[in-house]
Amino acid sequence: MSLRLIPDNKQSSQVSSTAFGTPAEHAPGLQDILKTQEGPLNIASKVNNRHPLESRITNWEQTQYETRLETYRRVFGAGEPIRRTMELQLIEATDFKPSVLGGSDTMHKDILLNKDTSVNWEDIYKGEFESGNNVKDFHTELENKVGI
Repeated sequence: MSLRLIPDNKQSSQVSSTAFGTPAEHAPGLQDILKTQEGPLNIASKVNNRHPLESRITNWEQTQYETRLETYRRVFGAGEPIRRTMELQLIEATDFKPSVLGGSDTMHKDILLNKDTSVNWEDIYKGEFESGNNVKDFHTELENKVGI
């Protein structure tokens, strides 16, 4: 693995008729629109009007995360990226995420992804503005979860 700072260019120069869908079993050159129930696919809409930087921007976070794990592996050994990956999987698998700690975006996940010192738009504007009466404290939320 290289220490890549910028994602690869995934812009395709050639397109086949089955590049964006599963091919039909008896006609491999055509898409199987009966099984997928999606209807006919317009390939031009998938290829045209796409900027070359679009794929790089969509893969930016993943590339940065993989580079960080590779750096940890080179500096601290194989145990550090394995531990971080396992902890991240544990956090994402946890069903109890208190709203006091940020709900679905927990502080633990931000620390493992090295986003604990950055402020994003989603950190300030959560989407729905809650009134003061609907906000529960941690103990009330835990009691409801456990059933006490």
